[in-house]
Amino acid sequence: MKNAWKIIWLAVRYLISIFIFWILTFTAQRIFHIILNSDKAIDTPSLLILEAFGRGLIFDVSIAAYFGILFCALALILSIFTKIRPAMITTNILIAVGSSIVVALLPANAIVYSYWGRHFDATDLDMIADNPSLAFASSENWTIALYLFVAIILIICNILLLLRLTKSIISAKEEKSKGWIAITVQTLGIALLASALIIPIRGGVGIAPLNTGRAFFSNSLFANHVALNPAWNFLYSLKRAKQANTTYHFMDDDDAKAKFEILMERAHDNDGLQILNCERPNIVIILLESFSAHAVEYLGGENVTPSIKNLLPESIAFSNIMASSDRSGKGLVGVMCGYPVLPTYSIIQYPQKTQSLPFIAHKLRNVGYHNQTFLYGGDLGFNNFNSLVNLAGFDNIITQDDFSQETMSDKWGAHDEHLFQRLIEEIDNQPQPFFNFLFTLSSHEPFTVPMETKHDHPYMNSVCYTDSCLGAFFKEAKSKKWWNNTLFILVSDHGHGGPQNVDYSHKSRFNIPLVLTGGALAVKDTIISHIGSQIDIASTLLSQLQIDNSEFIFSKNILSPNSPEFAFYDFNDGYGYVDKNNFQVFDNQAKKYLTKEFYPDDSQSATRDTITAKVILQNMSIDCTHLGN
Repeated sequence: MKNAWKIIWLAVRYLISIFIFWILTFTAQRIFHIILNSDKAIDTPSLLILEAFGRGLIFDVSIAAYFGILFCALALILSIFTKIRPAMITTNILIAVGSSIVVALLPANAIVYSYWGRHFDATDLDMIADNPSLAFASSENWTIALYLFVAIILIICNILLLLRLTKSIISAKEEKSKGWIAITVQTLGIALLASALIIPIRGGVGIAPLNTGRAFFSNSLFANHVALNPAWNFLYSLKRAKQANTTYHFMDDDDAKAKFEILMERAHDNDGLQILNCERPNIVIILLESFSAHAVEYLGGENVTPSIKNLLPESIAFSNIMASSDRSGKGLVGVMCGYPVLPTYSIIQYPQKTQSLPFIAHKLRNVGYHNQTFLYGGDLGFNNFNSLVNLAGFDNIITQDDFSQETMSDKWGAHDEHLFQRLIEEIDNQPQPFFNFLFTLSSHEPFTVPMETKHDHPYMNSVCYTDSCLGAFFKEAKSKKWWNNTLFILVSDHGHGGPQNVDYSHKSRFNIPLVLTGGALAVKDTIISHIGSQIDIASTLLSQLQIDNSEFIFSKNILSPNSPEFAFYDFNDGYGYVDKNNFQVFDNQAKKYLTKEFYPDDSQSATRDTITAKVILQNMSIDCTHLGN
C-alpha cells in the first residue's frame, strides 16, 4: 500500500517534469518563430509580442496536459506489471521519440508560416499526401538545409533536456505494487490524475472548451499567431477536419436563401456595356500566379509590371477586383467555375463535388468552341489540379511533361517564357474559335526566375519576370492573323502580402488585377471601378457572348450597371467583404472582426452589410453541402 503511494508520487513528479519540458520546448519554438518571421513583426509592438507568450501559455499547458495524460498514464499502467524504473524508462523512450517528431516539425511550421502567413493545419495534409516533394517546392535549397540543421540540433537538445529533467525520477528504485489493495490504489491514482488533467486540456472549468479564438487577443494577426501553439492548432484542426462539409449557419436557411435571391436579383443581367466587336471571338484566359495590387501600378502598387501598364491604352482594366481566396486551387475554381469556396474547405480536393460545378469550358463548347487547351508548366497532380482540369473537359492538356529539361526551374516546372511560347505555337495550329487557359507559375515561392535581378524583393522580382514574358508574348501575338479576333482575359489566382507582408485584414492582400485586351475589344483605354471578384469573370464573359449565365449563381456580370457591387473572399477560417459602403474582415475562429470600416459611418449601413456577408457565406455553405449529393 505504502509502495503504491510512493509510485503515484513519483508519477506526479514525473508529470511536473514533463510539463516543464513541454513549456520550455514551446517557448523556444515561439522565439524561433519570431526570429524567422521578423519581417512580419515589424509593425507589431514588442510588448504585444511579449503578451503573446503569456496568452499562449494556456495552449502550451493544454497540449502538455494532453501529452502528459497519455505518457504518465502509460507509465503508471506499466508500473502495475513491473518496477517503476523500467516503466518510466520505457515511457521516456516513447516521449523522446514523440517529442522529437513534434520538435522537428515546429521549425517547419515557422518556415511554412513565412510563406503562407498562417500555421500548418489539417487542411494541408491532402496536398502533402498527394505530392510530398511539390509540397515543399516553395522552399529554396538553403532553407531546407537550414531547417534540417535546426531540426537535428533541436532534437538533440530536446532529448538532453528530457533526460536532465527526469534523471532523478528515473533513478528511483521503488518496487512494483504488491497485492490487490495496492494495485487498486494505484489504479485509482491513475484515474484521478487523468481526471485532473482534463481541466488544463480543455483550458479551464468554463462551459466553452479551449478554442483558437482565445489566441486572438489583439488586432495584430502576427501576435495572435504567436500566441497560438502550432501543435495544439494542428490537433484542433484534425478534430475539425472530420467535418468535411463545414456549414455556416447564421439564420434560418429559407431566410438566407430569400435574402440571397434579392441580393443577386440583377446579377445576371445582359444589359450594360458591350465590349466585343465580333460574335464569337477566340478566348484566352491567362491566370497569373500571385499577382497582387502591390506589384501593379494602376492598382496603386509599384511599377514592376510595365507590360501590363503598356496594355492599358488598348484594354479594359478593373480596379476593384478581389481574389476569392488565398490559395491557387481555390482561385482556379473561382475563375474556371465562377464558384466561391468555403473558408475551411477546398472543394478541388473532392471531385465528387467539383463534377457538379458549372464550367466556362462546358458553356463555350456548347456554342462551338471545340478547340480547348489548358497550359500549365508544372505538375497538375499538385493540389488535385488535374481533377478540375479534366472535369472541365479540355481537349488538350499541356504540363511540365511536355517541356524539355532545359526549360525547367529547379522547383516547380517550366519557366513562364517557355509556357507563353508554347501558347503561341498551340494557337497557330488551332481552328477558330478556340478557348485556351494558361496558368503561370514562375511567380510562386521560392521566386527563382531566369532573369537578372531587377527588384530587391524576390516576389516583386518574380512578378517582374512574368510580366516581361507577358510583354514578349503580346508583342508576337499582335503580329498574328488571329489577334484581331481574340479576347485575352488576364487575372490573378490570388493575392500576396507583398514586400510589406500585409496580413489578411488588409484589402490590398486580396486586390488583384483584371485586364481585358486583344483585337476583339470594341472598347479600349478604360478603367472600371465596379466592385467584384474573380468569380464574376464567368457571368461577365458569358453575358458578352449572349450565353445563358444563370447556372453561375454566385457570379455577377460586372459590366452591367444593375449588377450588385460587392466582393466576398475567404482565408483559413475567416472572410472579407467589400462594397461601396464598407470593408470588413471577420475571423470565424475568434468570433470577432479584424477590420470594420464604413463609408459613411452609420449604424444602419453597418447592420445591413454585416448581414449581407453572412447571407453570402451561409448560401455558399448550403450550396456546397448539396453538391454531388
